Amino acid sequence: MFATRISKYARHAASFMLHFAHGGLLVAGLIVTLFVASRIANHGVQGLSLGSLIGASSAVVAEEAEPEVADATDAAPVKLSPDLQRVKTYVARRYQVSAVALEPLLAAAQQTGRSVGVDPLLLVAVMAIESRFNPFAESPMGAQGLMQVIPKWHPDKVDVKSDRSAMFDPDTNIRVGALVLKEYIQATGSVQGALQRYNGSSDPSALYANKVMAVKSQLSQAARSGGKFVGV
Repeated sequence: MFATRISKYARHAASFMLHFAHGGLLVAGLIVTLFVASRIANHGVQGLSLGSLIGASSAVVAEEAEPEVADATDAAPVKLSPDLQRVKTYVARRYQVSAVALEPLLAAAQQTGRSVGVDPLLLVAVMAIESRFNPFAESPMGAQGLMQVIPKWHPDKVDVKSDRSAMFDPDTNIRVGALVLKEYIQATGSVQGALQRYNGSSDPSALYANKVMAVKSQLSQAARSGGKFVGV
């Protein structure tokens, strides 16, 4: 009987504490708890310490408050621009990739491209040439992920010693690839030169760079034409 009343009082006290804590009045909540404990003691309840009552109240407060903390940490998904929505339609058809699976990849290219200062369509074009949008691609030379980055050449941008699978995470791979391209554009003074260096090629005909830029041109055309299929 007493145990039931104690549990009831403790939960009421915890609810008061949660209410006051949300309003910035945690101290007032503690006072309410002390008052309830005092009333229980005056009614002759034996064997109950104030510490146990406060502990029970705190546990209830933590249990009730937890969902609110989880809700506050939820991040809103990145919304694709209208152009990239049309590009998504084109890429899904052209490369036979699920549009649903493509959306987060294009969203990462959009967000990373804007933050790093590299055209998102250039990042998408590199992904098309390097991996055909396969985030788990790996070459015999050790190039990994969507943009086929070789981790050992860029230890300042990614630490694969602590996480060997880091480059197979699309967000990480796109971010590192974008940083490498940005660095090479600044070093060579041109996108074409950056692409050739990205490929590790000294070919004077710039074959690799031309292939990437041709795909970028197709993506740009798809963005303007409503995502309709355009020729290779």
